[in-house]
Amino acid sequence: MPDDRNLTPGGGGGVPETGTHALPVSFDVELPSGGRLHLQTEEEVDLWEESSRRYIEDYGLSQQNDLILLGAILTQQLAMFRAQARMNGMEAEFDADGLPTGRYKKTALKASDMTAAQTIIIKAATEIRELEKALGIDKKTREQGGQQTVAGYVGTLKEAAREYGLHISKRVKAYEQLCMDARWKLRVLRNGDAEDRQYEGISEASILNWLEEELAKLEEIDKQYANERGRLYLGAVR
Repeated sequence: MPDDRNLTPGGGGGVPETGTHALPVSFDVELPSGGRLHLQTEEEVDLWEESSRRYIEDYGLSQQNDLILLGAILTQQLAMFRAQARMNGMEAEFDADGLPTGRYKKTALKASDMTAAQTIIIKAATEIRELEKALGIDKKTREQGGQQTVAGYVGTLKEAAREYGLHISKRVKAYEQLCMDARWKLRVLRNGDAEDRQYEGISEASILNWLEEELAKLEEIDKQYANERGRLYLGAVR
């Protein structure tokens, strides 16, 4: 986007002054399939560029025929945007040479203007749905292709929560057992005689080694769950 869009004195878009000559501001955008298109305001440029970026990123559009259809979708979005502005009593302003100034002007809105704007919006929305269907990115096609629906997303979250709850329950029981075994070993260490300690193989060093081994086993179980089940659900809900 050329920087001269922002050179208008006092802001607000329009025609920047250079000496005594007025230079027209450019509101050009690139068509996804190649070439340039001349728009009327900075808001239109922002809408075009952001929509184009999101469609390409969200749906991985890269083939030339897909990009041509994307250009048609963006054109319909632009028509819808202009009709919405018209319904609000606003339209783009042009200078004496018929070039866009980048500003909007308030105009009287007749009943026929409202009807015409509504018709454009309805037709544009219909065209966008048909073009998205041709690209295979409409809502119905995405859902049939196994992409996320709200119900499926919530169901996946519930299943993930259930399995995680079971994992935590087993984990708590394992740590409780570890604590009970540790208490028994400590009682033998503190209260048992030398013969008892020797028979059970209890010493401070043996307890520490045993505790490190058991904790390592529990930590490994957590890692396995995270790698096998946690990663599965993480990928499913993205």
